[in-house]
Amino acid sequence: MFTATCSRVEDFLPVIDAFYRKVGFAPSREIVLFRGQSVDKPLMPKYARTVQAMLQEGLMKSDEILAVEQERFLEFKRRAGWMIEKAPSTEWDWLGLAQHHGLETRLLDWTENPLVALYFAFDDSRFGAQGSGVLWILRVPKSEIVLPSNTTSPFSVESTKIFRPTIVSHRMTAQAGWFSAHKFVRSKQGFLPLERNKTYKESLARLEIRLSAGEVLNYLTRVGISPVSLFPDLDGLCRHLNHNAKFSISDWEFITMPRAMGEPEPESPWQRISNKPVIH
Repeated sequence: MFTATCSRVEDFLPVIDAFYRKVGFAPSREIVLFRGQSVDKPLMPKYARTVQAMLQEGLMKSDEILAVEQERFLEFKRRAGWMIEKAPSTEWDWLGLAQHHGLETRLLDWTENPLVALYFAFDDSRFGAQGSGVLWILRVPKSEIVLPSNTTSPFSVESTKIFRPTIVSHRMTAQAGWFSAHKFVRSKQGFLPLERNKTYKESLARLEIRLSAGEVLNYLTRVGISPVSLFPDLDGLCRHLNHNAKFSISDWEFITMPRAMGEPEPESPWQRISNKPVIH
């Protein structure tokens, strides 16, 4: 497995470029996806982690795993219809929508954009804390990508597959989202982590990022990645304003108020600056 460490924020994109060169990326045969994690843990869906914990505590039996998953999914479909503008047309897209809004599913989130993955590696960290995040890189052969349709189901896949959902949410577009749909392994009473999956384990790379959350999030804001761009709704706007520790009303002092028709243009502070004599 290709591994690397990034200790300076300005080195992040060059490290990503180095990965493309090292693996000899062939866009006609494969795609590259990214996943950011604030905690270095196995590449397992959230539902798989819950199942694992409940089995260990005796709160669930192995023969209930699939039934609970299906019942929860059907209940989501039953209740969510009136809350969305357009209903998904396939089970793949319904499951992707549920995952995107926080339901525990057999899906794992990925993105085409490494900067989006970097954001999610530090989003939950304390702003000024010095720590590390993990960014996973996955090369996916196009033969392992499925197109959402009604001829197949994510609940009956014979192997773990990758898919890009039909866009039914502004967030999906903003985050350039993809998913891995994990196969349930009956003999192991659960879902296999991607790094132990024989199809994908040799196609994974791991990048450890040793930076403070504040440094990363400030850098991402400068290049256009922020809560308001990734979550294009009121929740995202409020998260953006909360994260922007340096926001000040003084940032707006040069923005002039609208003028009535015929009203002379007021003197601009920028004009005063530009009229200063140039010293050679």
